[in-house]
Amino acid sequence: MSEVASAFLVAVERLPRERYPATHSFNSAFGKLHRILQTKLPPHLLPLFVRLRAFCIRQVFTIETRVHINPTFRLLLSTRIIPPGLAFVAAAGSTMYALRYLYVNALDLLTNLVGIAYPAYQSIMCIEYGDEAEHAYMPENGVAATPVLDRALGIDAPNLNKKQWLMYWSIFGLLTTADHWAGPILRLFPMYRVAKIAVLVWAQHRKYNGATWLYDTFVRPLLPPPSTLDQAQQSHERRTNADAKAEVASVDTAADEQPRPSFSSLLVSSVWESGNGLEPPPVHTRV
Repeated sequence: MSEVASAFLVAVERLPRERYPATHSFNSAFGKLHRILQTKLPPHLLPLFVRLRAFCIRQVFTIETRVHINPTFRLLLSTRIIPPGLAFVAAAGSTMYALRYLYVNALDLLTNLVGIAYPAYQSIMCIEYGDEAEHAYMPENGVAATPVLDRALGIDAPNLNKKQWLMYWSIFGLLTTADHWAGPILRLFPMYRVAKIAVLVWAQHRKYNGATWLYDTFVRPLLPPPSTLDQAQQSHERRTNADAKAEVASVDTAADEQPRPSFSSLLVSSVWESGNGLEPPPVHTRV
């Protein structure tokens, strides 16, 4: 475990300082504290401190990575007037204030944002790059497709599992339909909105993949096995081919049984030979 923490701390040193200023600041502070405690702590406690340092730096790194999405943070960094650390604090504070405001005044909107924003992005990535990246990020391929720095930092490949996101949107649709009875539910269970947010996060988070677990546990056992579907499709194709052959054979038989007209029946008698009492006009000869 301490080897993983040490690899993470080494990877943090390779991060660009201008993009992750807060992570580097916290890492430098912990580094100074580590050098001080090396001479004062017993040797068996130093690995524990390394794990604690890696845990704290990882949380800061995760928050800073998410905060880069914040337009306020990008604006503050583009001005190059405010120090990056202060810009990080300002962006994190604005994000927390926005979340608190939505939680107090617009909990329904916050629930929909949590349930739609990240899954929509992952669904688009799955549609666009799922076929190309499906083999590159297969579990049996190990982590060879992920760079060493990303592995040490805990950055995983994008979640391009189509089953995960198809099932997730089914769950989101069911929970949205349940909002029709939100009034009675809230009277019986006042924390319904918070519980819904927790369920949505659990269903979409790549660490848990709750939507995939629900599908494999409850939905898949109710479906017929693929072999049954293949047999049904093959039998349907055989019946279709047999019906087509029978129809072609019946058409050929009907064509053979139909009598063909003879050559004599094609000869049409003239008007004077039809027996209707008419005589041919007289022929005048010149003397």
